[in-house]
Amino acid sequence: MEYRVSLYSVPGVNAMEEIDYPKISALNKRGIVATDEGKLEKAVEAFTQALTLDPHLAGVLYNRAEAHRLSGDFEAAEADLSRALELSPGEPDYLHALGLLAYDKDDFDTADALWDNVLLAKPDHPQAWNDKGIVRFRRGLYEEARACFEKAVAADPELGEAWFNLVDTYEELGLLRERAAAMERLRALGWKSGAGGDEQR
Repeated sequence: MEYRVSLYSVPGVNAMEEIDYPKISALNKRGIVATDEGKLEKAVEAFTQALTLDPHLAGVLYNRAEAHRLSGDFEAAEADLSRALELSPGEPDYLHALGLLAYDKDDFDTADALWDNVLLAKPDHPQAWNDKGIVRFRRGLYEEARACFEKAVAADPELGEAWFNLVDTYEELGLLRERAAAMERLRALGWKSGAGGDEQR
């Protein structure tokens, strides 16, 4: 997923207050770095400090939700995403993140339905196509998975995990020429291997 680095609040909220947005931005970036490094408690702490300064920042809530999700605190993640969607209704990335939560709980039907909503709002959302492909791959629906992964790389040719997934899907379908081409694309993107699994998550 992509973190929200830019900050935005609800128009009119806190309009009469002075808010230290440079500090909030620094805390948000600190949380992003900590999340990437797997220091999830520190990430949550940084995002929480930012939200103490302005609780109406949907992007920071979204980032904190991802740290919660990665740490296994699905309830807290869902609460943050629900609040983020209250502040930014229908935001595709937030709906996508709710789908990831459902996926992590093995609720594939709910995840798939949420990603359908993402694609209604943003038909070229590459991660949603990739994740729909993962669900289909896991169900043995390889042709449907192929179609999803191909739409993902069409939307974002640099999405390495979708190429990774295509390698496995082409192998399952016996499409050796296509598999070799996907492997070559992975190498061009700097991936050392494109085999051995159906997903990155």
